[in-house]
Order: sequence, then C-alpha cells, then structure tokens
Amino acid sequence: MPREYNNASLSSLKDLDKDALRVLASDIRADILSACLSNGGHLSSNLGAVELTISLVRNFDLQKDDILFDVGHQAYTYKILTGRNIRDIRITDGISPFNLREESPYDVYSNGHAGDCISTATGITKAKILQKDETYTVAFVGDASIENGLSFEALDFIAAHKELKRLIIVLNDNGMAISKNRGPISKKFSNLRNSRFYFRTSSHLGKTMSKHKFSWKMFLKLRALKDHLKGMVISPTMFESMGIKYIGPYDGHDFPSLDLALEKAKLLAQKGPVIVHILTKKGYGYPEAMKDSSGAFHGVSKNFDEKACVESQSFTSIKESFLYGPMKRDEKRVLITPAMEKGSSLERLFKDFPERCIDTGISEEHAVVMASGLALQGYHPIVDIYSTFLQRCYDEIIENVSRNKVKVTFIVERAGLVGEDGSSHHGIYDVGMVRNIPYRKVYMPFDVLSLKYIQEKAHADNYGPFFIRFPKGTPVFDVPPYKMDEIVFCRRNHAKKLVLAVSVFGYQLLNKLDESFDTAMMLNLLPDNQVLKNYHLEEYDEIYLYDPYSTKDGSATFMGDYFQRSGFKGKYQYFAFKNDFITFGQNADLLKKTGLDISTVYEKLTASK
Repeated sequence: MPREYNNASLSSLKDLDKDALRVLASDIRADILSACLSNGGHLSSNLGAVELTISLVRNFDLQKDDILFDVGHQAYTYKILTGRNIRDIRITDGISPFNLREESPYDVYSNGHAGDCISTATGITKAKILQKDETYTVAFVGDASIENGLSFEALDFIAAHKELKRLIIVLNDNGMAISKNRGPISKKFSNLRNSRFYFRTSSHLGKTMSKHKFSWKMFLKLRALKDHLKGMVISPTMFESMGIKYIGPYDGHDFPSLDLALEKAKLLAQKGPVIVHILTKKGYGYPEAMKDSSGAFHGVSKNFDEKACVESQSFTSIKESFLYGPMKRDEKRVLITPAMEKGSSLERLFKDFPERCIDTGISEEHAVVMASGLALQGYHPIVDIYSTFLQRCYDEIIENVSRNKVKVTFIVERAGLVGEDGSSHHGIYDVGMVRNIPYRKVYMPFDVLSLKYIQEKAHADNYGPFFIRFPKGTPVFDVPPYKMDEIVFCRRNHAKKLVLAVSVFGYQLLNKLDESFDTAMMLNLLPDNQVLKNYHLEEYDEIYLYDPYSTKDGSATFMGDYFQRSGFKGKYQYFAFKNDFITFGQNADLLKKTGLDISTVYEKLTASK
C-alpha cells in the first residue's frame, strides 16, 4: 500500500550518476558528523552504512517496499533520505535516534534492540503472501546483531520456508566473522560470480533455456555441475549450509557493486528468500573512526573531538574499582557481559583477568544461563548488563538462576532514564519485572558507602539473583554520617510525615525538605515483611515514596501492597513513572514532562503544609 508521506527526492536518486552519488554520500557524512558533534549519537555505524543505504533507497520503491533496520542506530542516512533533518536528533522534541513509527511512515517498525529485524521481516513477508502483495521486504542487519539468538531462530525458520518470496536480508558486515573462502582460485571464482557479466549472462541463459523442456533440463544439469565445482574450491557460508540462497560478498562503498548486488537479490528473491553479504568499513570517511578498534566511536558524546575531562566519578567508573579488588582476591569470581565491555567501562578488568572476564556478544540470554552454569560449579558469576537488555533475560533468571537456587550477582547498568536513547533504552522496568521472582534481592546505591554496603550484601548472599542497580551519572558525595541499613534514615525526629526516596535524585529531594518531614533512603528496593516491620512505619500519618528510577510497578506499588497488608491507616502516595513508554530527550526535560523532577515533587509535598 502506498505511503501517505511522499518525498520527491527519493525518485530523483535513481537518476544520479556515480559521481553525483559520491557527492551525496559525502554530504550525508558531513551531516551525520555535524549532528553527532552537536548532540552525540551513533557515529561509526552510520558512517559505514551511507552508500549501502543510498543504494537501497535507489533500488527499491519506498512507497511500496519495506526496509527494516535491525537495532536502528544505523538509520541516520535513511532518515535524511526520507525527509528528516537530523540536526536535532536525540534532542527533546527532535528526531528519534532509532526508527520510530510515529515519526515517519517510512519507519516500518519502532526498534532499538538487536536481533529482531529478521523475525519482523519474516512476519511482514508472510502477511504479504496472504494478501497476494508482491512487494519486497528488506531486513538490514549489521553491527554483529546477526549473532543474536533471535536472528538465528529466524534464519532457521526461513531455511524451512522457501515460499517466503521477495524477502531479502542485507547483511552489513563491518567486521564480523563469516566463513572465508580459501586460496587464490576461490577468490577468482568469487570475483567471477559477483561480476555483472556473469550475472547477466547467467540470467539471460536461464531465461532462454527455460522456454523448452529439454534445454531447461540441460540448464539445470549445468547449474548443478557449476555448484559442484564451486563447492570444491569455496567453503559454503553458514547460510548456504542452512539452505538459504546467499550472494556476495560485495563492496559496500562502491555504488556499481551495490547496484549489482541488489539487482541480483531482487531477481533471486522472486523464487525465495536471499541473503546479500555486503562488506563495509565502520566509520568510513572519518579517519579517526576508521582506525578505532575498541568501539570508542560507536556511540559518542557531543563535542567528542575535543579533549574533555573524563568523568572519573560516575557510578560506572567507581564500579570498576569496587570489582577489581574482589576479582583479584577471589578466583571464584567471574565477570560476564553481553557486548558491553566498553559501554560498562570494564576494559581494565578484561585486561588484567582475561580468563575470568567473558564477553558473550549480543547474547544476553546466553550470558545469564552461562552464569548459572558457573554458579552450579561453585563460582560467583557477576553479570554486568544494561537494564534495558536485562528485559530479554526474564525466563533465564527465573528458570536457571532462581529455580536452581544459585548465586548470581547482576550489575544493572543505566537503571532509570537514559535520556537521548529514548523508550527502547530507558531502564525503568526492571524492578517491576523481577519483583515476583523468588529469592530475588534488588538494591540501589546513592553514594560510595551505600555501594560498598550493597556489594558486601551481594557477596554474603547465599543464593538467588541479586540485582545492584546503577543509575547514569555520579553518586552523592559529602554525605553526613549515617547508620547503614536496608533503609537509611537521614532524619527521624518522629514527625508525622515520612518521605522515602531512591538513589541520587531521591537524596537531593530529601535535602530540600525541612524538619516537618522524616526522611529515609531506600537501599533495598523490595524489602521483605520482617525488614519493614523493624522500622515501625505504621507510626506515621503520611508516607510518601519518591522513585524517579522505576515505573509504579516497582517499589511504589510494592510498598503500597505492604501498607495495605500491615493495616496502615494513614495516607500513602508515590511519585514514580506511569506504566508507559517515555520518549527520548534530555533527562531533565523528561523528568519535568512526567512531573518527577525534584522541584515539582517538592512543591507537591510542601503544598499542604
């Protein structure tokens, strides 16, 4: 069905010659670089996908065909070509950093996590077949998301369903390993079969010989012989071994090569699904990003070209020093992360303890089950994972960790709002998600001392999943002495009102309140009944909970349920996120929009005084 949104520039791309296309690619790279300098963003992955995206838009009809981007952080060029100005990308009320259906009719689905593109494209293709719709569906996969388990499940399904015609998987290979061909003969063979002459000659011969039964049988025998000879000098890729049609690899920065690849893919896809292997260079066109091998230019902050003072006192950086000592002293500790070694500042640990630090790649579920296996053998695994990616591991946490009663510590990075990455990445759902899992413990620090206390609790814990939530940003410093406990009372003058708060923003709110309120910090976000009874909270007339790091289904309703069970007769009110999705933008703006900024909550608390 034609899209409502029409951009005249899309059709004009087909008329551009090779030189004009190169100029366009250069201009787009300048726009991407400028936007990332101003706002931060995913730089190198987008720079590497410019020519490929332009070629996709040239070779398919975006008014009818569907192009889906896995992860979505490779789609900046696509956004530009479909009429969006990325100058204000990632800015409040600006352009989304990922594909977003509400933003453009050209965004086929809203995304943000790796691995779901091929499955989604499979469903769309099946729907088209049922509707007798003969348009193409293209799954653009890259940045190693092909290794995600969901991608392989989809490929396994595709291998068994050759009727999924006009489904094309474009594999943007910017460094991942796929079976390589052997020797000079193999290379020549690959060059031949990827040439325009070979493609057009083969296609013309097939069409001609298919007109007669005898010649068609001869053509099929010749093709079988060719495939046999090819198999003698070229190892089949994993896709061909699965029985999926595969072509490539092609040069992802050469427009004639890309046009040939997509022309061939469209023809082959009329008979069944096909994978097109494209070789690109991450960071292409920007020398510093092209030389990067550690991922420093994958996601950048604004003004990344300037030498800025590194924020050495963030929760993430402090975490490394807290883990280092225990890792050095205790050889039973093993650190696991799903492709977040750099994002979680774990480089030093990986360097110094290489045998006990494991990066599983974009395989979150595997990371958790592997941790449970280590725990079954008496090791103490620590899974360092973003809150948004922890969502993928719900089943494994229940079945493999909790049910087996093994000890696994989860360091939950980016708990709370994450700002510019938006609804697919906000870490506000994990407490509500794990709330009903047996044996779970969930803690969140607000300063260095509370982090140390929580770490010791995790070490002493006997079994079950133990979650330590780390918010983005810096901990509180210069906190007056306090008595460490599951709930830390900052002030208890036996006032009639109590305000419970969570982590850094919570402490900042409590600091503003006068002595008409008792104040306390919740370290244990889901304390059991006995722990809560010890604090005699029923003595208060009014209790308020401020949790700007989770939805209401986390600590907010958990505490409400306790008050109802315990016969609390006073007033209870919470300030937490609604059970909904929150858009992208700067955290301060998002808190203000949701009414959870410190000033707004303070005014509500003090309005009735």
